[in-house]
Amino acid sequence: MANRRLIERYVLRAIFPYSLASLILLTAILFAQQTGRYFEAIFQGVMPSSFVYGLALALLPAVLVFTIPMAVLSGTIIGLGRMGSDSELVAMRAAGISTWRILWPCLALGVIATAASAEFNLREAPRAQRELKSVAIRSALYKLDSPVEPRTFTSGIPGYVIYVRDGDKSRGEWGRVFTQSQEADHSTMLVTARTGRIDSSAEKSELVLEDATRTRLPAPDARDQSYVRERLGLLRIVFNTGRGSLLAKLQKQESSPDEMGWSELRRFIAQSDGVERREASIVFHKRLAFSLSPLVFALFGSALALRMRRGSRGFGVLVSLLVFLIYYLVTLGGDQLARAGSLPPVVGAWLGTALTTAMGFALLVSRRRKIGGWFRRTGKARPSVASPARVAPAVAAPNARRWVISFPTLLDVSIVRTMALSFFFGFVSLVLIFNVFTTFELWRFIAANRASMKLVAEYLLYLLPLVSVELLPGSVLVAALMTYALIARRREAVAWWASGQSVYRLMLPGLGFAVLVAAGSWLIQERVMPQANVRQDWLRARIQGRSAQIAAGSERRWLVSTDGSRIYSYGFDDRRQALIKPWIYEFDSGRIELTRVTIGEEGKWLNAGEFQITRAQWFNLPNDNSPVIAQSAEQLKISGVDPPYVFRPTVDRPSQLSSDRLRVYIRTLKDRGADTAMLAVALQRKYAAPFGVIVMALIGMPLAISFGRKSTVVALCSAVAVSLAFWLVSGGFQQLGEHALLPPAPAVWTPIVIFACGGLYFISRVRT
Repeated sequence: MANRRLIERYVLRAIFPYSLASLILLTAILFAQQTGRYFEAIFQGVMPSSFVYGLALALLPAVLVFTIPMAVLSGTIIGLGRMGSDSELVAMRAAGISTWRILWPCLALGVIATAASAEFNLREAPRAQRELKSVAIRSALYKLDSPVEPRTFTSGIPGYVIYVRDGDKSRGEWGRVFTQSQEADHSTMLVTARTGRIDSSAEKSELVLEDATRTRLPAPDARDQSYVRERLGLLRIVFNTGRGSLLAKLQKQESSPDEMGWSELRRFIAQSDGVERREASIVFHKRLAFSLSPLVFALFGSALALRMRRGSRGFGVLVSLLVFLIYYLVTLGGDQLARAGSLPPVVGAWLGTALTTAMGFALLVSRRRKIGGWFRRTGKARPSVASPARVAPAVAAPNARRWVISFPTLLDVSIVRTMALSFFFGFVSLVLIFNVFTTFELWRFIAANRASMKLVAEYLLYLLPLVSVELLPGSVLVAALMTYALIARRREAVAWWASGQSVYRLMLPGLGFAVLVAAGSWLIQERVMPQANVRQDWLRARIQGRSAQIAAGSERRWLVSTDGSRIYSYGFDDRRQALIKPWIYEFDSGRIELTRVTIGEEGKWLNAGEFQITRAQWFNLPNDNSPVIAQSAEQLKISGVDPPYVFRPTVDRPSQLSSDRLRVYIRTLKDRGADTAMLAVALQRKYAAPFGVIVMALIGMPLAISFGRKSTVVALCSAVAVSLAFWLVSGGFQQLGEHALLPPAPAVWTPIVIFACGGLYFISRVRT
């Protein structure tokens, strides 16, 4: 009786580890990439940890909705493919085991995964969408509670630019305040104050300034060229920060179909009509189809694997990836046709699932064919690593000098070749999966805004550098595991050690390959990614229907001089190295009161420290009650102006800057006394990113050799767990650095050093 289910348990043990490993690996990679992207887009500044954790938990269900079906498909095809390659399926059929006995454990796993997928699709994903919206609104409200950072220009308040030289953000108190605003008649209002604060309520916010001076400058083309300057002991300015609308959104009970739960969505469909009903019906049936997709993939994957005569794990991964891509492309096509009205919502949403199910049944009832035979007939089988008989003569050396001369050996070349192929295969697979996930995430915007496929393809192309830098560590980890686990499992490592070589020598080619990939990651990060990120952010904004600036310097800029005596407002012409329509505000020795305002059509540098403004007009602002004196000249020379590189526009995201430009930008901000903790951490992250690739190799190689003798899946799960811990620890230390609880360098490099030492420890403990 105990052995009656032996076959079923064996099949289940064959596919479950691969499904679990695929789930952990895909979820970890996609979750890490998505959280980093959302953190940069939503949290532009230091935020409380509760917001960070809330956003991370809100993103996890959306990732699991995508990775659970993929994990079931991969595990089924790879597990049964391994059994086929070991001729175990042939032995079972020869023993009279029916197809159903082999099939139903796979379907049982699919049912369990379907239950989990239904929970995430029908309940957790809509709740996560609501939580994601709530976190974004609460983070915006948090910024409004203290919208001004000391020594930073703030333009988030509509119609106002505010600069605060001193202040205590925790108490909401400011010192030495400057504000500029544009009035309805195009006149310019300038206010300076010794102290200030913002009083906020649910409906409005009030800027309270003490010991203030208000100056009104008329528009250049205005008939009334009178200048008004007045001193006020207390000045209150009421403005709309949008707080009321944010609170209304936060308290609003209405939700979009993507945010509605199961029962609420059904009621909405019953009560609505027209376009709203069609959109809600598409969402409703898509959730049902995606909930059932793990069972469908289990059926299709097992039917396909049973028809493959012999297939390697790599071939199984390739087949599962192709099936997955085709499924989502068909699903997205059906969604588009349903939104256009060419297909009913139920047909469009279920199109991919129905076709996959039909193909699965067709494979089960069709005559057995040798799927994958073409894959092996393309050439003779080659061992991934040279045989011990050929390795030993090449690596045996009587002394260290001969060892150096013989490098690289046949084994080194074979390891690098195998690792390069594994890396390429893993990297391309991860990029394709990520692109499908990104397209699926943006599909509602693509359909609503009628974005063309050319626009989407261009966006994915410019997104590739960022995705590459993010996925290179994971790809090197997969390559190291696949290569060295096979070496350990085939006992080739034993032959290597028997020839007199150490484990360190065995890992040398893998480490060298990781160093090459790290160098490539650095080149992409520094030479390609900054410009590509500016472009892809603009394209993503177009797809989402938001306004976007294509160039970093297309808006007006604000800058404080190094000594703090001047504030510049300007546009920048990078080609001619000139300022367009500059405004220069000059302050007294206490940096409180305005003494002079200069306006011009264009400004150019004549030489170091000398600046010339054409069609200049300037206003001398006396501290007493004397009248404002206005003067003009065709050309005006000003000395003591900062060099052009200081004025060059930059962007507000570190990912859009190279390390050199970011370092210069940080130095410029430091000279002006601004808080640069977050930017300094981002700069250290750029320096440390290539070393993350090497750390993944140091972790993956010893774990693959240690656990690969028993099971490649155990080695994969162990390495993924360690790498996930590395990502979590790195994120925690970076939070400490961004909150100024740790210096930037230790905050970024401490996890690198800890896990690199851990990898070296694993290497030293490998049994040889």
